[in-house]
Amino acid sequence: MAVAAQANYDAVNAHSARQEPASTMESNPSNRTLGAYTEYYRELLSFLTAKLRCPHEAADLAQETFARLLAIDNPNVVRQPRAFLYRIARNLAIDSSRKYSVRNRFFIDLSELEEAPSAAPLPDYLVEGNQLRRALDQTITEMPPRRRDVFLLYRFAGLKQAEIAERLGISTSMVERHLMKAMAQCRQRLQSYL
Repeated sequence: MAVAAQANYDAVNAHSARQEPASTMESNPSNRTLGAYTEYYRELLSFLTAKLRCPHEAADLAQETFARLLAIDNPNVVRQPRAFLYRIARNLAIDSSRKYSVRNRFFIDLSELEEAPSAAPLPDYLVEGNQLRRALDQTITEMPPRRRDVFLLYRFAGLKQAEIAERLGISTSMVERHLMKAMAQCRQRLQSYL
């Protein structure tokens, strides 16, 4: 019976001796994370690469996954490290996909901008505009003084015909005549530009 008890004692001690490194590993969080890292890194990297379709982003998120595991205050709470790592990795992949979709929604491809027409007017339009402006200035300068005053007050000062009549001391019908003659003179001069 003593031999059987001794054998039983030896078996328990041998079992404890084998378990000691594991319990030391479990009690030290960095050892446990290092063990999880070496055991699951490639598997997690493959999972993330398949999900994201970008090996560089997948490698970054795999590193972030293990960094988050290290950041846990009490890693002994994690009973299934593989499942826990996959949950972290999946959540990080979802966040990354959301950021990517938002980025793409507001992303402007620079090659499209180069092909897009410029908002700046073309040089020939600038030249035509300058010529038109000079012709209009010359037409206004050549008008009789009263017609010029009526035209400028109506077109550029934004006054109504009654206000112009009152300001210049003439009738409203006279303001209308001056405006009709000024418009006809402008139309005739600018006909070649239109």
